[in-house]
Amino acid sequence: MIRQVQKNFDNMKMNISHHIIIHDILIPSLKKLYEVDFWNIEIGTSERNICARLAYHMENIMREYDETHSDSLFNDYYVDVEYNRMGNGCLKRYETPNGQSQYMVSDLLIHSRGYMCNYLAVEMKRKGNRKGVIRDKERLRSLVLPNLQDSSNQCVHNTLVGAFIEFSPTVVKIDVFENNGETYRIPLKYEQSEGLRLSLEI
Repeated sequence: MIRQVQKNFDNMKMNISHHIIIHDILIPSLKKLYEVDFWNIEIGTSERNICARLAYHMENIMREYDETHSDSLFNDYYVDVEYNRMGNGCLKRYETPNGQSQYMVSDLLIHSRGYMCNYLAVEMKRKGNRKGVIRDKERLRSLVLPNLQDSSNQCVHNTLVGAFIEFSPTVVKIDVFENNGETYRIPLKYEQSEGLRLSLEI
């Protein structure tokens, strides 16, 4: 099973890139979120509500991407909020820094609901909410790491890219976690007249 998952992941990497996930799917989805649902962000609705609205826009943008590019990159993929099951129905787990298997619920996933590797894992926090931030980032780092061939803990690995998103009515910061171990930040700024756009501020 592990070899088959790795083969699926290798085939996936030939067709999809970090750039597509971040710049063609995630950032346009955030822009749509601020365009359509800014009122929810401004009045302080729950993080769960904001995440669900992002998922709605993201799945629409995925379908539009495939249609525009005459492709099927996202044909078997869905955007789910607080998904907690593996492809076989078992509870979803990640590997902690000390190698332990820990139950997890992702804020948002682009995944197949099956055995193909995840494209994106997202954790979202409203600016100022520091509860669980360290654990969320540790989990994202674990999810994007390659799976070891001798791993027997059945944890999720090989996610193409992870994103920790901190949002407010004026600023969005995306910390990106790649499966080569690199991390970087994408800062975005919101102004009503210009929408959500890249910012030089870190």
